[in-house]
Amino acid sequence: MARLLVALLLLLVATGTACAVAPAGRADIGAALDRYRHEFAKVRSSGTLPSTGDRNYVLFADVMRRVLAEYVKPMDPQVLVDKALTGLHKKKKEDPQSNDRALTEAALDTMLSGLDPYSSFLDSEHFRYMREQTQGEFGGLGIEVTMDEESGLVRVVSPIDGSPAARAGLRTGDLIARIDEHPVKGLNLRDAVARMRGPVGTSVALTLQRASGQNPFRVALTRAIVKIQPVRYRLEGDVAFIRIATFNQQTAHALDEAVEDLRRQAGGRLAGAVLDLRNNPGGLLDQAVNVADRFLEAVDIVSVRGRDPDENRRYSGTPGDLMAGLPLVVLVNSGSASASEIVAGALQDHSRALLFGARSYGKGSVQTISSLSGDVGIRLTTARYFRPSGALVDCFGVTPNLEIKPAMPVTNGGPPPEEMHADPAACDPHAPPPPNPRAWKMDELCPDVAGVPAKPEADRPLECAVAAIRTRLMGTLIGRQ
Repeated sequence: MARLLVALLLLLVATGTACAVAPAGRADIGAALDRYRHEFAKVRSSGTLPSTGDRNYVLFADVMRRVLAEYVKPMDPQVLVDKALTGLHKKKKEDPQSNDRALTEAALDTMLSGLDPYSSFLDSEHFRYMREQTQGEFGGLGIEVTMDEESGLVRVVSPIDGSPAARAGLRTGDLIARIDEHPVKGLNLRDAVARMRGPVGTSVALTLQRASGQNPFRVALTRAIVKIQPVRYRLEGDVAFIRIATFNQQTAHALDEAVEDLRRQAGGRLAGAVLDLRNNPGGLLDQAVNVADRFLEAVDIVSVRGRDPDENRRYSGTPGDLMAGLPLVVLVNSGSASASEIVAGALQDHSRALLFGARSYGKGSVQTISSLSGDVGIRLTTARYFRPSGALVDCFGVTPNLEIKPAMPVTNGGPPPEEMHADPAACDPHAPPPPNPRAWKMDELCPDVAGVPAKPEADRPLECAVAAIRTRLMGTLIGRQ
């Protein structure tokens, strides 16, 4: 299944338990670094041993020490060097003329990406790109992707609302086989993403595989400035529909404005709200906490636990409910990840909302983005998060109270989007699965919707959510989860 999620921002995914490796001592670290330095000398063009003050060696040593001190589980420094040397020799073989900087970055990229699906080295371009995304505007196609290790292709996690990818009809689960005329198979994720990016206004053609047995098809996209509008909303009669596409720096404030405007439009007579987190790949942790807090009182929302117990954090809400206790339904699917799962999990655990849709992706770790010298950085898994109930989200995801499969979409034809979840190999094999929530059927919550054949363009989860809120039974049912 899919690995190496390229999610937005301070990405909150499954990592394993801490392995039985004692923290590395200074002598062990020194021996590993000395080994790397001698191996590096064999591939650099000068053939000489870099000094311990060499800027590229200093960069590598800095990153390795950060991994040993901050990564979510202890690592053996020699294992890290093994991973780095794999990348070093691969780069030299592919490009014999590589300079010291290119070799160093290749070593770091392989070392970090070998830790888990979400840690990575960020060169100057990728580091700038990450900063732009947190601010809510960037240039590109507007697509979240992951590496599908089974096929060796790039898999679409979700297109960003209003982006070139969304307008072109790309869907969750699509496999990208070619970028222009270049095959994706054989590329790593970083190189594939680099080929998809380019100056605003230029075009790129993607060859997609949608489902087994279907012929690949080609889609042309024009790169654009992607302005991420985190919150969109409208009234569905007397029910507020609020779509949160991502958790960036504007999300919580935009949510406040949306609810105020919706309440004004409804003349103060809202029956409830539907919070749509489908295909929301995540974002900033503090924004996830703030959004959950908008609907909860002073209760636990999420706890974050890393290597150092002193660094563990518990995030709680504050008094006050933006919807004043009105019925709330949250829509989720397998494209809902990280920050989305924090919000959905907290609202479900505290019986504040019912969840409709499909099981969420299952991303339960926190990546910290650190700046290094020379405008580069690293993204490193430093902690895992836990729901208020104590349950892990790693691989398990958040299970809805009412499972509703989407109707067959009409865009580009074909079957409904394929579900995708975190790679079980990256999970904690000893973690107990969370208990299943109270489950309902469509016949119980929205019989009028269930009794009508679904049209291809129908949004069944939304239709059922609106109908359920209007039955006025939601308040009773939410308390019986």
